[in-house]
Amino acid sequence: MVHQDEATGSSQVKQVEFNTIASSFGGLSYNTSRLHKFLSATEYPLLDNPIQANTMDLPENTSTEGLAAGIEAAYHAYPESDLGHSKCILFVVQSGERNVFDQRHLEYQIAKTSPTAPVFRLAFGDFLKHTSIADTAKRQLLYHLPRNRNKTFEVAIVYLRAGYGPGDYPDEAAWDARLQLERSAAIKCPTVLTQLAGTKKVQQVLATPSTGSTSSALSAFIKADTAEAAALSQTFTNIYPMDTSAAGLTARKLALDPATAAAYVLKPQREGGGNNIYRGAIPGYLASVPEEHWGSYILMELITPPPVSNLILRNGNIEKGGVICELGVYGTCLWDQASGKILRNETAGYLLRTKGDKSEEGGVAAGYGCMDSCYLV
Repeated sequence: MVHQDEATGSSQVKQVEFNTIASSFGGLSYNTSRLHKFLSATEYPLLDNPIQANTMDLPENTSTEGLAAGIEAAYHAYPESDLGHSKCILFVVQSGERNVFDQRHLEYQIAKTSPTAPVFRLAFGDFLKHTSIADTAKRQLLYHLPRNRNKTFEVAIVYLRAGYGPGDYPDEAAWDARLQLERSAAIKCPTVLTQLAGTKKVQQVLATPSTGSTSSALSAFIKADTAEAAALSQTFTNIYPMDTSAAGLTARKLALDPATAAAYVLKPQREGGGNNIYRGAIPGYLASVPEEHWGSYILMELITPPPVSNLILRNGNIEKGGVICELGVYGTCLWDQASGKILRNETAGYLLRTKGDKSEEGGVAAGYGCMDSCYLV
């Protein structure tokens, strides 16, 4: 997101977060970009104040192809079955999935570019019912076709579009399903460790700068005191723990004072939108939460975007006024756990979410933001 520094008036790129599980709207963002390209060529010239066809610089968005290619790369990297089964790709989704059309576009792309790779959808709640682990040293994950239990596939990759929120784990069976998935040989998108790497707490730790003799956690992954490290650090906002460390006690003081809390957002370790506490609501919210639970939150300095006015089409109605845009860049990564070798590391298109500037949340599926595409100026 673009941050406007009040002191200097300069614009900077600031990182909001990074997601490592169920990053949605790759299929829909691709089609949103295509829609805007079509409208710019056919409809915009018919406006009362016409815009000449094809004069807008609308960059191509390859999110559908890019994300599908990452899944396909994992499928092809998985060896042929020692058990004589055909390999498959398994989309694990939530029961009653509302975001099915976004996911379908990825399936259609895989069917187009890898027509011999079977793709199946399975609700997370039915995972134990229709899968098993082979009694072998490799622990292959087997998928038994619900309509024909005698037909078995070996799962090459599990693409998780579920399992990221507490609601996905209502009972012990759900945890058993995740354990079965994790201990299997199937490539996971993501593994539980990769999922945890995307939590707010990890973001806070990576964004904490070096102090005195204490090196930053980021220095374990990128050389400190380099131009690259400095440029990356510039994208971080101030993020604090809410524990009882010295930094955590400072954050608690900021969060409990309504005057200073107005510049911050309180974030739990949750994904999916609608979970954050903003500005003046923070002190009262903390008062309602047992103090021993405060350590499960992080306190993040708010990003202040420059003023932008635009139109939003929401539920068939046009809304006009100030807007905020948040750009997300998709990427795919495939690595060999044993050797640490990176087999694939590619960008995979983008997602632009736009919301009214009075809205503090930004999730599209949660009803706060809208799909958008970039116009380069």
